Amino acid sequence: MAGLFITATDTEIGKTVITGAIAAALRERSCDVGVMKPAASGGVADRMGNLVAEDAVFLMKAAGIDLGESRLVNPVCLAPALTPAVAAAISGVTINIQDLIASFQQLSQLHNPVIVEGVGGILAPLWKHYTVADLMFELALPIIVVARPNLGTINHTVLTVEYGRSRGLHMAGIIINGWKQEDAGVLEISNEEYIKEMTGLPVLGKFPYVPEISVPEGKTAGLAQLAEEYLQMDAIFNVIRGRRVQ
Repeated sequence: MAGLFITATDTEIGKTVITGAIAAALRERSCDVGVMKPAASGGVADRMGNLVAEDAVFLMKAAGIDLGESRLVNPVCLAPALTPAVAAAISGVTINIQDLIASFQQLSQLHNPVIVEGVGGILAPLWKHYTVADLMFELALPIIVVARPNLGTINHTVLTVEYGRSRGLHMAGIIINGWKQEDAGVLEISNEEYIKEMTGLPVLGKFPYVPEISVPEGKTAGLAQLAEEYLQMDAIFNVIRGRRVQ
């Protein structure tokens, strides 16, 4: 199965925007791309009173996927804005990991590739002691890490990559989100160089903050163009196809 797993060095790094941008660009390249947010917390009630994940809605809009696939795209949506294992326990919900895997397999029958966005960082607990890394291992997709450009990112990014490797995961590359080229100085530039040197992974893009793009408001216009401009989409496409990039 062709696909990609997007994780990050922490929560609130911008995984959803990056996942949506990649999906939108692949769609523009005539790929029948699918998206998945296996578990989401911090869900909000829609007009009908149903709990929905804004991240999943944003991804589906970016990929041009019908809302009829919502249950497969986001099998678990929880109200408390906590790590899923805790949010589920508080909500009295049991998360069946096999249901998440089955949803991915069904999506893979409908779309190729499928881009999966994790929750939090690589060690966020999904259910009891089952973490995002455990799900990554079972889905066996190449992984891109989304990182910040600012102080502390070297430590967080290298640790994320090395932990993934210790679990036998295919760590394929890094995307720096929130990059401001006009303000990039010694800190940002040296961070990028150290990350590349210490991980041995390619930086597959430096994505800017664009206020016109909004996950809560579902604003996705221009995502594909931004991805083509700021991400190495040819290299990312090769990663999806199982090819290693330098």
